[in-house]
Amino acid sequence: MNIINQSCFDGTQQDTLSQKKIMPVSLRLSKGLIIPLLFLIVFNGVFASGLGGYTGTSNRFTSDPRSAGTGGITLFHETSTNSYSQNPASQAFFGGRSFDAGLVQLSLDRFIYSINTGIPLPPTASLSFGLIAAGTKNIEARDSRGYAAGDLSDTEMTYLVSFSNRFSDKLAFGLSLKVLTKRFKSEDDDWLDLKGTGFGAGLGFVFKPRTGSTFALAIKDWNSSYKWKTQDLFERGSSYQDQFPISLSWGWLQDLGSFSLAWEHDYYFIDENIYRVALMWHGIKALDVNVGASFEDDAIYPGISARYELSWKEGPPMHIDWGMKLGTPGEGYRNYIGWGVNF
Repeated sequence: MNIINQSCFDGTQQDTLSQKKIMPVSLRLSKGLIIPLLFLIVFNGVFASGLGGYTGTSNRFTSDPRSAGTGGITLFHETSTNSYSQNPASQAFFGGRSFDAGLVQLSLDRFIYSINTGIPLPPTASLSFGLIAAGTKNIEARDSRGYAAGDLSDTEMTYLVSFSNRFSDKLAFGLSLKVLTKRFKSEDDDWLDLKGTGFGAGLGFVFKPRTGSTFALAIKDWNSSYKWKTQDLFERGSSYQDQFPISLSWGWLQDLGSFSLAWEHDYYFIDENIYRVALMWHGIKALDVNVGASFEDDAIYPGISARYELSWKEGPPMHIDWGMKLGTPGEGYRNYIGWGVNF
């Protein structure tokens, strides 16, 4: 059966609109079904270049409204709701309890949902944990004659926990752990159910050399991978480990009164680079506005976001986040929305 993969979360860092047809190589299932070489979906790094050929795209994807407007900067608490997932030390200077939830509206039946929360651990530590779900629905499968043969779904789940601690008023350290799952499944019946699992970790540092200045450094996706076992699906199945690309990210956040300037450099150890820059305005007490852009794959991807603080006579302060980021050529804009509370 020929399968056309519409998912953007496994084959490209941005959302590639071009459909990738699976090579016409077939393996026989025990039920007598003929399907394409699914390894080309799961392990398509052999056929792609750059970050687009490596798995774990949903972990690198801009997944929250705030970071949509900062070009995807995730090293600082001020630039991303999900910053703890990329730099676990980012929460060390926040000092409060928080809960946030968000979603991303994407084309081609793709989705991203995120939930995260953070709690302080007095006197100087904090704990954060959450979930990021991403994937694609309604991937059309076709048999060898070209007729429709049902729908498939592709889902990645990342379960996160991070710990951070302040060693002084200027220095903090953090550690994050990830449990990773990826599932490729038929939606109509049980003729296909392929699942990969894995584990990963990250380290982060935050240093404040002077008032209003913050330097951050993080090592992302250390030892992260999916481990696949296909012996139950294929006559000649095997075990395979699909590694995430490790990256070293560093950046600077500078407070300029009613404005803040942030930039970030993400270097992947496969000789790939992403540069990000953002300008944040917080001149009104209840409103924050961010504009930024990322430079990757020889293209610039701008974005904008805003946070509005809701005023209540009683109860904890709440906020609504909105963001929009330009996608790949022909895709249009990605729309972000989120809600959160500090307590």
